[in-house]
This record gives sequence, C-alpha cells and structure tokens, in this order.
Amino acid sequence: MVGNLDIGKLITIVMLFLIGAFFFGDKIMFWYDHKEDMPLSLSKVIYTQNDFQKLSSKEQSGLLKEVASVCINKHHIDKLSCDDTSYWLAGSLEKKGVDTQMAISWMKPCSYACENGKFDPAVYEAMNPITGAKMDKKPEKSKGTKWIWEED
Repeated sequence: MVGNLDIGKLITIVMLFLIGAFFFGDKIMFWYDHKEDMPLSLSKVIYTQNDFQKLSSKEQSGLLKEVASVCINKHHIDKLSCDDTSYWLAGSLEKKGVDTQMAISWMKPCSYACENGKFDPAVYEAMNPITGAKMDKKPEKSKGTKWIWEED
C-alpha cells in the first residue's frame, strides 16, 4: 500500500490519464508545438472581392503590401515553406470570415512575396471566379434584360 492511495485509486488515475491521452493527446501536442506561432494580424480585413474592388488602388496596394509583409514574417519566424505560408494565410483569413475566393486570390502574392522577400503589385490580378477573365476595377452595372428586337 502507498499510504492513503490504494491500488484501485492508482489504477483509476493511470486509466484516466491514458484515456485522456488517447482522446486529447494529439490536440495537446499540436497546441504545444504551435503555441509560439505567429498569429495573423492585419490592420484592415476585407471580407469580399467586391469590397476589395471598391478600395482605391493606393489602398489595395497598401493592403497587399501588408499581406506580403505578414507572409514574409510568418515564413521566417515559423520556418514554413512558401506554399505552407500561403495556405496558412488563406486558412487564417477564412477563420476571420473572409470569403473563400478572396482568401485564395491572396495566396499568389503571399507565395511570391515569401519566395522573393518583397511585394510585387503585378502578381495580384483580380480574376472573375467563374470565367477566369481579368476583372476591371469597377464591375459593370446591369442594364436589365434586353430583348433581341429592342434597339440600343
């Protein structure tokens, strides 16, 4: 006997520890391995492609420079590959509520900045998610349905 701790209590404690390790061990190890990781922090979060298109070109460039800077820092601090860094960015943006297409469109400038250590505004091109065509800064306004026989 171990004083007030008999064999039954000792076995119960060991079993609870093993069950806890079985169900939560991977989560605890993940937290322990990543507790020092750099979190995503942006001064301004844009949630949709439409909101991004409404910004002036100077604001768009500034936001993309900030994203590129965050990606470069994440790459160097957490020692991630450039692909992993861009996926981290997209995942973090989606967790903040950013539209999936918007998060994916920022992966390319993130990866480029990570590989080259600088931001290049020409890397980011707003693409239409359906057709893949390059989009204008301001989307066209719909003029409604026109019938074939109507004149312009």
